[in-house]
Amino acid sequence: MTESKIFDIDFSNVEEHAEQWSKLKETNEGLQKILEVVNKPGKAIIFSHDDPDGITSGLICKRMLIKKGWKVKHYMPEGFKIQPEQLDKALKEFPEAECVFMLDKGTSNADDFISDKLPCYVIDHHPGVTPPEKNTFFNPGAKSYVQCSGSVLAHGISVLAGTREEFDDLLALIGLKGDWAIEPVSGVCADFVRPFFKKYALDNFKNLFTFVKERPTMFDASQRDGTCVISLISEVIHGCGGGGFSYFYNDREPALKDVLHPDLCAKALEEIAGKIEEIKKVRSVNDFLSLIPANEQTLLKKIWNYFLEDWEKASSMLDSSARILKLEDTSIYLFVGPKVPLLPMIGSIKLFDLKAAGNDKLAQIIMVSAVSDCYTHVSVRATGPKVHSGMICHELQDSLRNRYPESKQVISGGGHPVAAECTVKTDKVTFLNVLTRVTEVLTEMDKLDKAYSNGPLNDEQKKRAKELGLDYIK
Repeated sequence: MTESKIFDIDFSNVEEHAEQWSKLKETNEGLQKILEVVNKPGKAIIFSHDDPDGITSGLICKRMLIKKGWKVKHYMPEGFKIQPEQLDKALKEFPEAECVFMLDKGTSNADDFISDKLPCYVIDHHPGVTPPEKNTFFNPGAKSYVQCSGSVLAHGISVLAGTREEFDDLLALIGLKGDWAIEPVSGVCADFVRPFFKKYALDNFKNLFTFVKERPTMFDASQRDGTCVISLISEVIHGCGGGGFSYFYNDREPALKDVLHPDLCAKALEEIAGKIEEIKKVRSVNDFLSLIPANEQTLLKKIWNYFLEDWEKASSMLDSSARILKLEDTSIYLFVGPKVPLLPMIGSIKLFDLKAAGNDKLAQIIMVSAVSDCYTHVSVRATGPKVHSGMICHELQDSLRNRYPESKQVISGGGHPVAAECTVKTDKVTFLNVLTRVTEVLTEMDKLDKAYSNGPLNDEQKKRAKELGLDYIK
Protein backbone atom coordinates (compact mmCIF):
# COMPACT_ATOMS: atom_id res chain seq x y z
CA MET A 1 0.00 0.00 0.00
CA THR A 2 1.37 3.42 -0.96
CA GLU A 3 -1.56 5.80 -0.43
CA SER A 4 -4.56 6.15 1.85
CA LYS A 5 -7.80 5.02 0.23
CA ILE A 6 -9.76 7.89 1.77
CA PHE A 7 -8.65 9.95 -1.24
CA ASP A 8 -10.39 7.48 -3.57
CA ILE A 9 -13.85 8.23 -2.16
CA ASP A 10 -16.07 10.34 -4.40
CA PHE A 11 -17.42 13.14 -2.22
CA SER A 12 -18.97 15.10 -5.11
CA ASN A 13 -22.52 13.91 -4.44
CA VAL A 14 -22.29 14.08 -0.65
CA GLU A 15 -24.89 16.26 1.06
CA GLU A 16 -23.62 19.68 2.07
CA HIS A 17 -22.83 20.11 5.75
CA ALA A 18 -25.08 23.18 6.07
CA GLU A 19 -28.00 21.28 4.56
CA GLN A 20 -27.45 18.26 6.82
CA TRP A 21 -27.41 20.36 9.98
CA SER A 22 -30.29 22.55 8.86
CA LYS A 23 -32.42 19.40 8.64
CA LEU A 24 -31.21 18.19 12.03
CA LYS A 25 -32.08 21.54 13.57
CA GLU A 26 -35.55 21.56 12.02
CA THR A 27 -36.43 18.01 13.07
CA ASN A 28 -34.71 17.51 16.43
CA GLU A 29 -36.33 19.18 19.41
CA GLY A 30 -33.40 18.40 21.69
CA LEU A 31 -30.96 20.14 19.35
CA GLN A 32 -33.26 23.17 19.21
CA LYS A 33 -33.36 23.42 23.01
CA ILE A 34 -29.59 23.00 23.34
CA LEU A 35 -28.97 25.81 20.85
CA GLU A 36 -31.39 28.07 22.76
CA VAL A 37 -29.52 27.40 26.01
CA VAL A 38 -26.07 27.88 24.43
CA ASN A 39 -27.07 31.39 23.38
CA LYS A 40 -28.03 32.39 26.96
CA PRO A 41 -24.72 32.63 28.88
CA GLY A 42 -24.55 31.23 32.38
CA LYS A 43 -22.48 28.85 34.46
CA ALA A 44 -22.18 25.19 33.47
CA ILE A 45 -20.56 21.92 34.40
CA ILE A 46 -19.37 19.88 31.41
CA PHE A 47 -19.08 16.13 31.87
CA SER A 48 -17.49 14.15 29.04
CA HIS A 49 -16.09 10.66 28.59
CA ASP A 50 -12.35 10.26 29.17
CA ASP A 51 -11.53 8.64 25.82
CA PRO A 52 -10.40 10.55 22.68
CA ASP A 53 -13.97 11.23 21.58
CA GLY A 54 -15.02 12.34 25.05
CA ILE A 55 -11.96 14.55 25.54
CA THR A 56 -12.42 16.27 22.17
CA SER A 57 -16.22 16.62 22.30
CA GLY A 58 -15.91 18.11 25.79
CA LEU A 59 -13.27 20.56 24.57
CA ILE A 60 -15.38 21.64 21.59
CA CYS A 61 -18.32 22.27 23.91
CA LYS A 62 -16.12 24.14 26.40
CA ARG A 63 -14.65 26.35 23.67
CA MET A 64 -18.13 27.09 22.31
CA LEU A 65 -19.61 28.04 25.68
CA ILE A 66 -16.67 30.26 26.66
CA LYS A 67 -16.97 32.13 23.36
CA LYS A 68 -20.66 32.62 24.16
CA GLY A 69 -19.78 34.15 27.52
CA TRP A 70 -20.25 31.13 29.80
CA LYS A 71 -18.24 30.24 32.88
CA VAL A 72 -17.54 26.51 32.72
CA LYS A 73 -15.85 23.68 34.59
CA HIS A 74 -14.94 20.60 32.53
CA TYR A 75 -14.81 17.21 34.25
CA MET A 76 -13.91 13.80 32.82
CA PRO A 77 -14.62 11.46 35.75
CA GLU A 78 -13.57 7.84 35.62
CA GLY A 79 -16.06 5.40 34.10
CA PHE A 80 -18.61 5.68 31.32
CA LYS A 81 -21.80 6.42 33.25
CA ILE A 82 -21.99 9.43 35.55
CA GLN A 83 -22.40 8.39 39.18
CA PRO A 84 -24.30 10.46 41.80
CA GLU A 85 -21.15 10.96 43.87
CA GLN A 86 -19.34 12.36 40.79
CA LEU A 87 -22.10 14.92 40.31
CA ASP A 88 -22.01 15.80 44.01
CA LYS A 89 -18.24 16.30 43.88
CA ALA A 90 -18.51 18.64 40.88
CA LEU A 91 -21.30 20.62 42.52
CA LYS A 92 -19.25 20.98 45.70
CA GLU A 93 -16.37 22.38 43.66
CA PHE A 94 -18.61 24.57 41.46
CA PRO A 95 -21.76 25.27 43.52
CA GLU A 96 -22.84 28.20 41.33
CA ALA A 97 -23.39 25.89 38.32
CA GLU A 98 -26.77 26.41 36.67
CA CYS A 99 -26.83 23.41 34.32
CA VAL A 100 -24.93 20.37 33.10
CA PHE A 101 -23.77 19.58 29.56
CA MET A 102 -22.95 15.90 29.16
CA LEU A 103 -21.09 14.64 26.09
CA ASP A 104 -20.27 11.12 24.85
CA LYS A 105 -21.52 9.55 28.10
CA GLY A 106 -24.48 7.56 26.77
CA THR A 107 -28.16 8.41 26.40
CA SER A 108 -30.06 6.66 29.14
CA ASN A 109 -32.82 7.26 31.66
CA ALA A 110 -30.28 6.16 34.28
CA ASP A 111 -28.89 9.70 34.04
CA ASP A 112 -32.22 11.39 34.81
CA PHE A 113 -31.08 11.81 38.43
CA ILE A 114 -28.95 14.75 37.24
CA SER A 115 -32.05 16.77 36.34
CA ASP A 116 -33.29 16.44 39.91
CA LYS A 117 -30.53 18.92 40.77
CA LEU A 118 -29.79 20.83 37.57
CA PRO A 119 -31.08 20.97 33.98
CA CYS A 120 -29.04 18.49 31.94
CA TYR A 121 -28.30 18.67 28.20
CA VAL A 122 -26.98 15.47 26.63
CA ILE A 123 -25.01 15.39 23.36
CA ASP A 124 -24.36 11.80 22.44
CA HIS A 125 -24.13 9.23 19.64
CA HIS A 126 -24.50 5.92 21.51
CA PRO A 127 -27.67 3.93 20.81
CA GLY A 128 -30.02 4.50 23.73
CA VAL A 129 -31.78 1.48 25.19
CA THR A 130 -34.17 3.62 27.24
CA PRO A 131 -33.85 7.34 26.42
CA PRO A 132 -33.95 9.82 29.31
CA GLU A 133 -37.30 11.30 30.32
CA LYS A 134 -36.01 14.32 32.24
CA ASN A 135 -32.76 15.23 30.49
CA THR A 136 -32.83 17.09 27.19
CA PHE A 137 -30.83 15.12 24.63
CA PHE A 138 -29.54 15.33 21.08
CA ASN A 139 -28.60 11.94 19.69
CA PRO A 140 -29.20 11.14 15.99
CA GLY A 141 -28.62 7.45 16.81
CA ALA A 142 -30.90 7.15 19.84
CA LYS A 143 -33.42 4.92 18.05
CA SER A 144 -31.18 3.17 15.53
CA TYR A 145 -27.41 3.19 15.41
CA VAL A 146 -25.78 6.00 13.42
CA GLN A 147 -22.02 5.68 13.13
CA CYS A 148 -20.41 8.99 14.03
CA SER A 149 -18.90 10.49 17.21
CA GLY A 150 -19.72 12.88 20.01
CA SER A 151 -17.02 15.19 18.67
CA VAL A 152 -18.63 15.62 15.27
CA LEU A 153 -22.00 16.34 16.94
CA ALA A 154 -20.44 18.95 19.23
CA HIS A 155 -18.70 20.38 16.16
CA GLY A 156 -21.99 20.64 14.26
CA ILE A 157 -23.57 22.49 17.18
CA SER A 158 -20.60 24.87 17.30
CA VAL A 159 -21.14 25.57 13.59
CA LEU A 160 -24.81 26.40 14.19
CA ALA A 161 -23.83 28.52 17.20
CA GLY A 162 -21.30 30.45 15.11
CA THR A 163 -18.24 29.58 17.24
CA ARG A 164 -16.51 26.93 15.13
CA GLU A 165 -12.82 27.44 14.28
CA GLU A 166 -10.38 25.27 12.35
CA PHE A 167 -8.99 23.87 15.59
CA ASP A 168 -12.46 22.48 16.33
CA ASP A 169 -12.23 20.64 13.00
CA LEU A 170 -9.05 18.94 14.23
CA LEU A 171 -10.67 18.03 17.56
CA ALA A 172 -13.63 16.51 15.70
CA LEU A 173 -11.24 14.43 13.57
CA ILE A 174 -9.43 13.05 16.63
CA GLY A 175 -12.77 12.05 18.16
CA LEU A 176 -13.97 10.46 14.93
CA LYS A 177 -10.76 8.44 14.59
CA GLY A 178 -10.88 7.51 18.27
CA ASP A 179 -14.38 6.07 17.82
CA TRP A 180 -13.56 4.34 14.52
CA ALA A 181 -15.95 6.42 12.38
CA ILE A 182 -13.14 7.21 9.93
CA GLU A 183 -10.24 5.02 8.79
CA PRO A 184 -8.31 7.07 6.23
CA VAL A 185 -5.82 4.36 5.24
CA SER A 186 -8.54 1.77 4.57
CA GLY A 187 -10.88 4.33 3.02
CA VAL A 188 -13.66 4.27 5.64
CA CYS A 189 -15.76 7.36 6.24
CA ALA A 190 -19.16 6.80 7.86
CA ASP A 191 -22.14 8.19 5.92
CA PHE A 192 -23.20 10.66 8.62
CA VAL A 193 -19.66 12.01 8.80
CA ARG A 194 -19.11 12.60 5.07
CA PRO A 195 -20.59 16.13 4.94
CA PHE A 196 -18.22 17.20 7.73
CA PHE A 197 -15.27 15.45 6.11
CA LYS A 198 -15.96 16.99 2.71
CA LYS A 199 -16.23 20.57 4.00
CA TYR A 200 -13.85 20.75 6.94
CA ALA A 201 -11.25 18.01 6.63
CA LEU A 202 -10.48 16.54 3.21
CA ASP A 203 -8.54 19.51 1.79
CA ASN A 204 -7.39 21.26 4.97
CA PHE A 205 -5.79 18.26 6.67
CA LYS A 206 -4.47 16.12 3.81
CA ASN A 207 -1.19 15.78 5.68
CA LEU A 208 -2.98 13.95 8.51
CA PHE A 209 -4.56 11.37 6.17
CA THR A 210 -1.56 10.63 3.93
CA PHE A 211 -0.19 7.08 4.26
CA VAL A 212 3.04 6.80 6.22
CA LYS A 213 5.22 3.69 6.49
CA GLU A 214 5.35 3.62 10.29
CA ARG A 215 4.27 1.24 13.04
CA PRO A 216 0.55 0.52 12.45
CA THR A 217 -1.56 1.76 15.35
CA MET A 218 -4.41 0.18 17.29
CA PHE A 219 -6.70 1.90 14.78
CA ASP A 220 -5.14 0.09 11.80
CA ALA A 221 -6.87 -3.19 12.51
CA SER A 222 -8.01 -4.04 8.99
CA GLN A 223 -4.55 -3.50 7.50
CA ARG A 224 -1.08 -3.59 9.04
CA ASP A 225 1.02 -2.10 6.23
CA GLY A 226 1.34 1.35 7.81
CA THR A 227 -0.78 4.17 9.15
CA CYS A 228 -1.49 7.91 8.91
CA VAL A 229 -0.80 10.83 11.22
CA ILE A 230 -4.37 11.27 12.50
CA SER A 231 -4.32 7.64 13.65
CA LEU A 232 -0.99 8.19 15.39
CA ILE A 233 -2.27 11.34 17.13
CA SER A 234 -5.51 9.66 18.19
CA GLU A 235 -3.61 6.66 19.55
CA VAL A 236 -1.44 8.96 21.68
CA ILE A 237 -4.55 10.67 23.09
CA HIS A 238 -6.12 7.26 23.67
CA GLY A 239 -3.09 5.75 25.36
CA CYS A 240 -2.20 8.81 27.43
CA GLY A 241 -5.80 9.58 28.44
CA GLY A 242 -6.62 6.11 29.68
CA GLY A 243 -8.74 5.32 26.64
CA GLY A 244 -11.95 5.37 28.68
CA PHE A 245 -10.80 2.14 30.36
CA SER A 246 -8.97 3.60 33.38
CA TYR A 247 -5.53 2.45 32.22
CA PHE A 248 -3.54 5.03 34.10
CA TYR A 249 0.19 5.11 34.88
CA ASN A 250 0.24 7.05 38.15
CA ASP A 251 2.10 4.23 39.90
CA ARG A 252 4.94 3.90 37.37
CA GLU A 253 7.09 6.79 38.63
CA PRO A 254 6.84 9.79 40.99
CA ALA A 255 6.44 12.34 38.18
CA LEU A 256 3.11 10.72 37.23
CA LYS A 257 1.75 10.19 40.74
CA ASP A 258 -0.78 13.04 40.71
CA VAL A 259 -1.33 13.36 36.96
CA LEU A 260 -4.97 13.16 35.84
CA HIS A 261 -4.44 11.54 32.46
CA PRO A 262 -7.48 12.85 30.51
CA ASP A 263 -6.99 16.33 31.99
CA LEU A 264 -3.37 16.26 30.81
CA CYS A 265 -4.46 15.37 27.28
CA ALA A 266 -7.12 18.08 27.25
CA LYS A 267 -4.67 20.71 28.50
CA ALA A 268 -2.05 19.67 25.94
CA LEU A 269 -4.61 20.00 23.13
CA GLU A 270 -5.83 23.38 24.38
CA GLU A 271 -2.25 24.66 24.43
CA ILE A 272 -1.90 24.18 20.66
CA ALA A 273 -5.24 25.72 19.65
CA GLY A 274 -3.40 28.67 18.12
CA LYS A 275 -1.01 26.53 16.07
CA ILE A 276 -3.39 25.31 13.39
CA GLU A 277 -1.10 26.28 10.50
CA GLU A 278 1.78 24.31 12.05
CA ILE A 279 -0.58 21.35 12.58
CA LYS A 280 -1.38 21.39 8.86
CA LYS A 281 2.30 20.74 8.18
CA VAL A 282 3.03 17.87 10.60
CA ARG A 283 4.21 14.64 9.00
CA SER A 284 4.72 12.46 12.06
CA VAL A 285 3.49 12.06 15.60
CA ASN A 286 6.78 13.56 16.82
CA ASP A 287 6.07 16.67 14.74
CA PHE A 288 2.73 16.94 16.50
CA LEU A 289 4.09 16.37 20.00
CA SER A 290 6.80 18.97 19.43
CA LEU A 291 4.09 21.66 19.22
CA ILE A 292 2.97 20.92 22.80
CA PRO A 293 4.61 22.94 25.64
CA ALA A 294 7.57 21.20 27.32
CA ASN A 295 5.92 20.26 30.63
CA GLU A 296 2.88 18.55 29.10
CA GLN A 297 5.01 17.08 26.30
CA THR A 298 7.40 15.43 28.78
CA LEU A 299 4.57 13.86 30.78
CA LEU A 300 2.78 12.64 27.65
CA LYS A 301 5.94 10.99 26.34
CA LYS A 302 6.50 9.21 29.67
CA ILE A 303 2.95 7.82 29.64
CA TRP A 304 3.18 6.98 25.95
CA ASN A 305 6.30 4.87 26.43
CA TYR A 306 4.61 2.89 29.23
CA PHE A 307 1.59 2.38 26.97
CA LEU A 308 3.79 0.94 24.20
CA GLU A 309 5.51 -1.42 26.67
CA ASP A 310 2.16 -2.70 27.90
CA TRP A 311 0.92 -3.14 24.34
CA GLU A 312 3.69 -5.61 23.56
CA LYS A 313 3.01 -7.62 26.73
CA ALA A 314 -0.74 -7.79 26.08
CA SER A 315 -0.43 -8.96 22.49
CA SER A 316 1.21 -12.26 23.45
CA MET A 317 -1.23 -12.94 26.30
CA LEU A 318 -4.24 -12.97 23.96
CA ASP A 319 -2.81 -15.77 21.85
CA SER A 320 -4.76 -18.19 24.08
CA SER A 321 -8.14 -17.01 22.73
CA ALA A 322 -10.32 -19.83 21.39
CA ARG A 323 -13.23 -19.99 18.93
CA ILE A 324 -16.17 -21.36 20.93
CA LEU A 325 -19.23 -21.05 18.68
CA LYS A 326 -20.63 -19.55 15.50
CA LEU A 327 -23.73 -17.36 15.26
CA GLU A 328 -24.86 -17.38 11.62
CA ASP A 329 -21.67 -16.11 9.91
CA THR A 330 -20.02 -14.56 12.98
CA SER A 331 -17.38 -16.65 14.75
CA ILE A 332 -17.26 -16.01 18.50
CA TYR A 333 -13.88 -16.14 20.26
CA LEU A 334 -13.40 -16.19 24.03
CA PHE A 335 -10.48 -15.11 26.17
CA VAL A 336 -10.55 -15.77 29.92
CA GLY A 337 -7.64 -14.80 32.11
CA PRO A 338 -5.98 -12.50 34.61
CA LYS A 339 -5.45 -8.78 34.24
CA VAL A 340 -4.19 -8.01 30.74
CA PRO A 341 -2.65 -4.59 30.10
CA LEU A 342 -4.68 -2.60 27.58
CA LEU A 343 -7.11 -5.46 27.13
CA PRO A 344 -9.90 -3.73 25.18
CA MET A 345 -7.59 -1.98 22.75
CA ILE A 346 -5.30 -4.91 22.01
CA GLY A 347 -8.40 -7.10 21.59
CA SER A 348 -9.43 -5.14 18.52
CA ILE A 349 -6.15 -5.92 16.78
CA LYS A 350 -6.02 -9.52 17.95
CA LEU A 351 -9.56 -10.08 16.68
CA PHE A 352 -8.56 -9.28 13.10
CA ASP A 353 -5.63 -11.70 13.42
CA LEU A 354 -8.00 -14.43 14.67
CA LYS A 355 -10.48 -13.69 11.90
CA ALA A 356 -7.79 -13.99 9.25
CA ALA A 357 -6.36 -17.18 10.72
CA GLY A 358 -9.81 -18.74 11.00
CA ASN A 359 -10.91 -17.57 7.54
CA ASP A 360 -14.05 -16.12 9.15
CA LYS A 361 -16.50 -13.85 7.36
CA LEU A 362 -17.17 -11.95 10.60
CA ALA A 363 -15.73 -12.39 14.07
CA GLN A 364 -16.29 -11.25 17.63
CA ILE A 365 -14.09 -11.65 20.71
CA ILE A 366 -15.38 -11.67 24.29
CA MET A 367 -12.64 -11.04 26.82
CA VAL A 368 -13.28 -11.74 30.51
CA SER A 369 -10.47 -10.48 32.70
CA ALA A 370 -9.89 -10.68 36.46
CA VAL A 371 -8.39 -7.23 36.97
CA SER A 372 -8.36 -7.76 40.76
CA ASP A 373 -10.34 -9.57 43.46
CA CYS A 374 -12.89 -6.76 43.34
CA TYR A 375 -12.87 -5.88 39.63
CA THR A 376 -13.95 -8.04 36.68
CA HIS A 377 -13.84 -6.54 33.20
CA VAL A 378 -15.75 -7.92 30.21
CA SER A 379 -14.77 -6.40 26.88
CA VAL A 380 -16.36 -7.25 23.53
CA ARG A 381 -15.06 -6.37 20.06
CA ALA A 382 -16.47 -7.32 16.65
CA THR A 383 -15.58 -6.92 12.98
CA GLY A 384 -19.21 -6.38 11.98
CA PRO A 385 -22.59 -5.36 13.40
CA LYS A 386 -24.60 -8.59 13.09
CA VAL A 387 -23.99 -9.61 16.71
CA HIS A 388 -24.36 -6.38 18.71
CA SER A 389 -21.51 -6.06 21.23
CA GLY A 390 -23.26 -3.27 23.14
CA MET A 391 -26.45 -5.28 23.65
CA ILE A 392 -24.44 -8.21 25.04
CA CYS A 393 -22.79 -5.94 27.61
CA HIS A 394 -26.08 -4.26 28.43
CA GLU A 395 -27.63 -7.68 29.03
CA LEU A 396 -24.73 -8.56 31.33
CA GLN A 397 -25.26 -5.32 33.21
CA ASP A 398 -29.01 -5.76 33.68
CA SER A 399 -28.90 -9.45 34.56
CA LEU A 400 -26.03 -9.05 37.03
CA ARG A 401 -27.76 -6.09 38.65
CA ASN A 402 -30.90 -8.22 39.03
CA ARG A 403 -28.94 -11.08 40.60
CA TYR A 404 -26.90 -8.81 42.87
CA PRO A 405 -29.11 -5.77 43.55
CA GLU A 406 -26.97 -4.63 46.47
CA SER A 407 -24.09 -4.07 44.00
CA LYS A 408 -25.98 -2.48 41.10
CA GLN A 409 -24.20 0.88 41.48
CA VAL A 410 -20.84 -0.71 40.63
CA ILE A 411 -22.06 -2.81 37.68
CA SER A 412 -22.04 -0.97 34.35
CA GLY A 413 -22.27 -2.13 30.75
CA GLY A 414 -23.08 -1.09 27.18
CA GLY A 415 -21.54 0.29 24.01
CA HIS A 416 -21.51 0.19 20.22
CA PRO A 417 -22.34 -2.69 17.85
CA VAL A 418 -18.63 -3.40 17.40
CA ALA A 419 -17.16 -2.27 20.73
CA ALA A 420 -18.54 -2.55 24.26
CA GLU A 421 -17.63 -3.05 27.91
CA CYS A 422 -19.12 -4.36 31.12
CA THR A 423 -17.35 -3.62 34.41
CA VAL A 424 -18.08 -5.14 37.81
CA LYS A 425 -16.19 -3.40 40.60
CA THR A 426 -16.94 -5.29 43.81
CA ASP A 427 -15.76 -8.46 45.54
CA LYS A 428 -19.42 -9.28 46.26
CA VAL A 429 -19.76 -10.29 42.59
CA THR A 430 -16.82 -12.56 41.89
CA PHE A 431 -14.94 -13.29 38.70
CA LEU A 432 -16.64 -16.71 38.67
CA ASN A 433 -20.08 -15.08 39.02
CA VAL A 434 -19.41 -12.87 36.01
CA LEU A 435 -17.86 -15.64 33.91
CA THR A 436 -20.83 -17.88 34.68
CA ARG A 437 -23.23 -15.23 33.45
CA VAL A 438 -21.17 -14.70 30.29
CA THR A 439 -21.33 -18.41 29.43
CA GLU A 440 -25.06 -18.50 30.20
CA VAL A 441 -25.66 -15.62 27.80
CA LEU A 442 -23.57 -17.28 25.09
CA THR A 443 -25.43 -20.55 25.57
CA GLU A 444 -28.78 -18.79 25.22
CA MET A 445 -27.59 -17.02 22.07
CA ASP A 446 -26.44 -20.34 20.63
CA LYS A 447 -29.86 -21.92 21.29
CA LEU A 448 -31.68 -19.03 19.63
CA ASP A 449 -29.35 -19.21 16.63
CA LYS A 450 -30.00 -22.94 16.22
CA ALA A 451 -33.76 -22.41 16.56
CA TYR A 452 -33.62 -19.66 13.93
CA SER A 453 -31.74 -21.90 11.51
CA ASN A 454 -34.63 -24.39 11.74
CA GLY A 455 -37.41 -21.88 11.04
CA PRO A 456 -39.07 -18.64 12.14
CA LEU A 457 -38.93 -17.72 15.82
CA ASN A 458 -41.98 -16.93 17.92
CA ASP A 459 -42.53 -13.43 19.29
CA GLU A 460 -40.95 -14.17 22.65
CA GLN A 461 -37.85 -15.64 21.01
CA LYS A 462 -37.59 -12.65 18.66
CA LYS A 463 -37.79 -10.27 21.61
CA ARG A 464 -35.07 -12.14 23.44
CA ALA A 465 -32.86 -12.29 20.33
CA LYS A 466 -33.08 -8.51 20.06
CA GLU A 467 -32.19 -8.08 23.75
CA LEU A 468 -29.13 -10.26 23.25
CA GLY A 469 -27.97 -8.39 20.14
CA LEU A 470 -28.63 -11.05 17.51
CA ASP A 471 -29.30 -8.38 14.91
CA TYR A 472 -29.25 -10.82 11.99
CA ILE A 473 -32.46 -12.39 13.29
CA LYS A 474 -35.45 -10.66 11.76
